[in-house]
This record gives sequence, structure tokens and C-alpha cells, in this order.
Amino acid sequence: MGGNIFKDKATSISKDRIEPTIKAYKDMLGKIFPMKAHSISFFEPVGSAGKKPTSGDIDLAIDNMHIVRSFTGSEILKWSIEWDDWNDLYTQIHKRARTATYQMSKMRALLTLISEKLAENGVELGGNITAGNIFTCFPQHDENGPTEDFVQIDWMVGDIDWLRWSYYSHGETNLKGLHRTQFIVALFAEIGYTFNHFCGIKKQKTSEWLITSPEEALEMLTEHYG
Repeated sequence: MGGNIFKDKATSISKDRIEPTIKAYKDMLGKIFPMKAHSISFFEPVGSAGKKPTSGDIDLAIDNMHIVRSFTGSEILKWSIEWDDWNDLYTQIHKRARTATYQMSKMRALLTLISEKLAENGVELGGNITAGNIFTCFPQHDENGPTEDFVQIDWMVGDIDWLRWSYYSHGETNLKGLHRTQFIVALFAEIGYTFNHFCGIKKQKTSEWLITSPEEALEMLTEHYG
């Protein structure tokens, strides 16, 4: 979903390599963050990966609660991150934020520090860290292990039900997930709302996310468009 960030290195991945690559990626994360190994197992592919013969990248979604249950010292330490380091960065981020909520600033700070740990362990990163994204480049794997090819793997952090819906793709080649997203964005914009992949739906020029479930989103669309 982050586009072709690693265009000089990452390539498309064949369907048969998706599962072994995701398994190897989770295993790698579990070794870097052993106290979060169980939580890491909840990463799941969303979008078109595995539904088409080839995919441009792999989007892995995970619920907020598997990243951090609360922004306390003991929870943040499970990522081998000191609470003071996280709090300092969170404070800096939120001071500069224009529309981000406290929760979004807190998560962005944590994901930024997680990405630094990844880089320290040799994981290639790219793009900008957000409150819901980390972008990485990882070796493609097949049934025999790592290959010479690489693929972009993106973290998608948020409410898992919302992520499954907002990133849904049925895999048909003539209708990409991007086209579906653009259509949904246009539908909500027409009635004065902003759609966000991670947070939900809010009225334009406001900060409160009014709708955070697929059911509520569909009800609103049905109400306005029939």
C-alpha cells in the first residue's frame, strides 16, 4: 500500500512465495523482539497478496492491541524500548502535529522506535513512519528458504476489523484495491466526510473519528446512496 518504495531492489512476488515469505518475516521479527513473538504471530495479509498470481508487495495488518495494550513502561519495554525514550519522542511528535490525535501521536512514536530497532538488526526500511505504517524490504522465500529476490512488506496497524475491510481486495486483475479505495474516498467526500484506512471516517475539517466499524460505514453509504 506504500507504493513501490524500494523500486531499485524489491520486485513482485509470486503467489507460491507469499506464505513462506510471511512465515520467515514473522520468525525474523520474533527473534528481534522475543517478548512480542506471540503478538507478532497475529500479523495477517490484507489486500491482494496471495489472491493473484503475482503481487507487487505484501501488506501485513495487525490490531493495535497486539502492538501495545497501553502506553506504560512495562508494555513498551516488551519492544526493548525505554519508556523515557518513547515519551520524549511522543512529546516532540504531538507538538508538531496539526490534526493527529494523542493516540495517533503515541503510536507513531512507538512505531518510529520499533523501526529503529529493525534497522539496528539489518532490516531495510523506507518511506515515512506513520501512526499505522512501517515500510520494509525483505528477502522473498520459497519452500527451500530465502531466494535472491526481495519484496516490500508493509505494516498496517489499527483496528483489525477496519483494516480487513478498508484494505480488502478480491484479487481481480481489472479492479485493483487502489481503485476500490479511490471510489470509497470519493463517496464519502461527496457527503462531507473523510475516509482513512487506519482510523475510520470523520466529518471534513474535524478531528473526531465518528465511524470506526465496517458496518457503520456501510450503513452511512446505504443511507445516502441507497
